[in-house]
Amino acid sequence: MSRSLGEKIAAWAAAEPSVKALVMIGSRVRAVTDRVWAADTESDWDFLIISSQPEMFSTPAWLKKLDAKPIAYAVRTAQIGGVPKIAAVFADTEADFVIQPEPIVRRVRRGLARGEHRQPGPVRAALQDLAVVIRPGWKFLKSAETWEPFYLAAVAAVPDRRIDEAEARSFADGFVCDAAWTRRKIARGELLAAQRMLHRGLAETNFRLLHELRLRRGERTFPEARRIERIARASEVAAVTVDAQPTARSLAAALRKSSATLRALMRPLAPKWRWPSA
Repeated sequence: MSRSLGEKIAAWAAAEPSVKALVMIGSRVRAVTDRVWAADTESDWDFLIISSQPEMFSTPAWLKKLDAKPIAYAVRTAQIGGVPKIAAVFADTEADFVIQPEPIVRRVRRGLARGEHRQPGPVRAALQDLAVVIRPGWKFLKSAETWEPFYLAAVAAVPDRRIDEAEARSFADGFVCDAAWTRRKIARGELLAAQRMLHRGLAETNFRLLHELRLRRGERTFPEARRIERIARASEVAAVTVDAQPTARSLAAALRKSSATLRALMRPLAPKWRWPSA
């Protein structure tokens, strides 16, 4: 029987001295009894790698040691933490690798030990970035004895980042500006530009605000609209859905709907906020 990608990664990491720790995260390490959280046939692999040589991951050459040839390999910046994030597509699966440079992780660990996380600053921000990724579950495949106590302490020390009323108002004000921009593009006939803003900008704001609202209500929720169809009310899914064809009529209707959704989300998040009048 051929080895899984996880087994190959673990064997490689065990023999690679620059890998100081290897951690598997994501749905493959969450409880299989929970239908919403559990892995399925479409689940990819997710790893955190603490490395003394993060530059090694700038190309897929390191994967040759695993006998794993990617079809596609992209180096990006993780939205959480700003560290390198590798996306790799293989013939039969996909994987994401978040690369944590060892000096940075050690610096954050020292800051945690000194209590620097109790005040706003880089240590607290870094710990929140880490905690939101690992809090649902993790499994060390290398160096648990060295690094797992830090993971446990990080999860216990800081809450996940939240959107307060001031930030919600900032998001809403940005939405109003983007909505005005979109309206002008529709009037000018730049329909694809308007469609892009609806899907990338306005929808993203509503997704983030709905995520915060569900957190405040104590309801299960995932960032980036993950699994929203499984966990949210049908009315919530319908409200944040954007269905816009590249015609002026369709785009204008979608813009009105997205704007109404924003207003509805802002009422509980920032009750005094109002859509500005002309």
